[in-house]
Amino acid sequence: MSCCAGPKYVYEEELGHVESVDWDLVRCSSCGATSLAQWSEYAPDRTYYDPLTAEQAEQFRRTSGRERRILLKRWYADH
Repeated sequence: MSCCAGPKYVYEEELGHVESVDWDLVRCSSCGATSLAQWSEYAPDRTYYDPLTAEQAEQFRRTSGRERRILLKRWYADH
């Protein structure tokens, strides 16, 4: 599910590589909604986007290092 029909995403921040996935925060250039972009070497022709609440996006921005890796692993397991 995306925020807009045919959203165009703008890169905000690289979150790292966890569970064979590269993770980035991206923002929709139309409405400003933040999503979590996921790309894997196992599906190189596809990027997945999960919409985030403002609180979830801020939690990703506030974390780093081990804490961020744990957060990303939890997200991966739950979604």
